[in-house]
Amino acid sequence: MTAPSVEWVEVGPRDGLQSWASPVPTPAKVGLITRLLDCGLQRVEATSMVHPTLVPQLADAEAVLEALQDRIHRLRVLVPNRRGLDRAKAAGVRNIAVTVAATDGYNHHNLNHSVADTLNEIAEIVRLASRDGIAVDASISVAFGCPYEGAVSPARVEEVAVFLADGGIKEIALADTIGIANPAQVEELFQAMKQRLPSVRWGAHFHDTRGAAMANLLSALETGVTLFEGSIGGIGGSPFAPAAGGNLCSEDALTMLQAMGLQTGVDVNQLIEVARGLERTLGSRLPGRVHAIQPSEAKSVPA
Repeated sequence: MTAPSVEWVEVGPRDGLQSWASPVPTPAKVGLITRLLDCGLQRVEATSMVHPTLVPQLADAEAVLEALQDRIHRLRVLVPNRRGLDRAKAAGVRNIAVTVAATDGYNHHNLNHSVADTLNEIAEIVRLASRDGIAVDASISVAFGCPYEGAVSPARVEEVAVFLADGGIKEIALADTIGIANPAQVEELFQAMKQRLPSVRWGAHFHDTRGAAMANLLSALETGVTLFEGSIGGIGGSPFAPAAGGNLCSEDALTMLQAMGLQTGVDVNQLIEVARGLERTLGSRLPGRVHAIQPSEAKSVPA
């Protein structure tokens, strides 16, 4: 009997590095993405087509993608607007991600538009991308709480999700952008969304601001979610979300999931080595835990 499986989308090269203070050279980013793909990850979010002045760390998006053309089919790129779609198409990207907040407060800070305006632009992006055979995934940020408006009702999240699904998007991730969610809230929201939109493939994107990301992952898993996003070494956080912690750490979560008997298709031991290498590249201690354990102190993790 085949063991249950989960799909892991690695967002470290984009969401992880976007707020890193020191510039990371393009060759280092290309090397990181290559090593992540070599671990068996089927989708890596490589960069964002955001304006360079807004996120200087990702100003080399085209250069990164040009160096990875032989693996472009396994890369996803965040597209914030129509101009970003044009750049992604020119770079040969086949999978893009769009994002919209559940609140106007965060959406204005992140995208300089209201939620309604962003949804209308996403509808146009989906129409144009579909014409060219480009897959479009969506993320609803601050789905569990907003740094500017506080609590977010499930009804508001549902309203945004319905618009996205009606526009043809089949994969939607709910993002705990500021790491404020708790397991009961995660269970309630995913159950409500799955009941309202059963044909959508739901994903989860957690930040670990309060140390609850792993518990929230387990709660989402209990509701039947099998698609998760995380970041190598646990790095990351939105520059537009005050006090947000890093992402759910990929190698920590995948180590746990595999120990639970779930299939991930990822060589976790190799991924741990990638995290150690990234720590050396960045010259800073990373938030993740498993990679900090010395090989002699850790038991081998089955791939």
